[in-house]
Amino acid sequence: MRVSVFATVMHELIPVAVVLLVVGAAAAWAAPPAETAAKTTQVARPEVKPLTPDQLDAALAGGTWLIVEFGGEHCIPCMQMQPILQDLQAALAGKARVHNFWIQQYPAVAARHKIMVMPTQIVFNSKGREVLRHMGLFPAAEFHQALREKGVF
Repeated sequence: MRVSVFATVMHELIPVAVVLLVVGAAAAWAAPPAETAAKTTQVARPEVKPLTPDQLDAALAGGTWLIVEFGGEHCIPCMQMQPILQDLQAALAGKARVHNFWIQQYPAVAARHKIMVMPTQIVFNSKGREVLRHMGLFPAAEFHQALREKGVF
C-alpha cells in the first residue's frame, strides 16, 4: 500500500489546524475587541435599582417625579433599556427618580398597574399620577422628547 507524501502531511496537519481554530475562536469569543473594551470602560453608569412593592408605593408618595420600567431581569428588551435608563438617571438626578420593577416577582403589582407588555415604562408626576406610558423598547431620543413634553426635562 502506497501512501503519498501529501496524504501523510495532511494527516499530520489537520488535527493541528483544528486545534488552532478552536483555540483561536475561544480566545476571540472570550475577549471583546479592543475598541469595545475601551468603550465599555469609558462610560461608568450607575445601576438602575429595582423597587419592591413597598418601595414603589413609598416612591409614588415621595413628592418627586418617578420613572419606572416594569419588566423582567432576563427580558432582552428590558436589558436593552438599561443603558437608556442609566443615562436618564444621570441626566435627571435631583429632578426625577429612575427605577426598575420586576413584575415576574410581583404579579399583583403588575396587574394593579395594568402591565401587559415587558418592558413598560411609566412616568409618574410628583403627585404619584401616571402621566406617560410606553410599551416596548423606548428609543432614547423618543423617550427624552416625551419627557420634555411632560415637563420633566
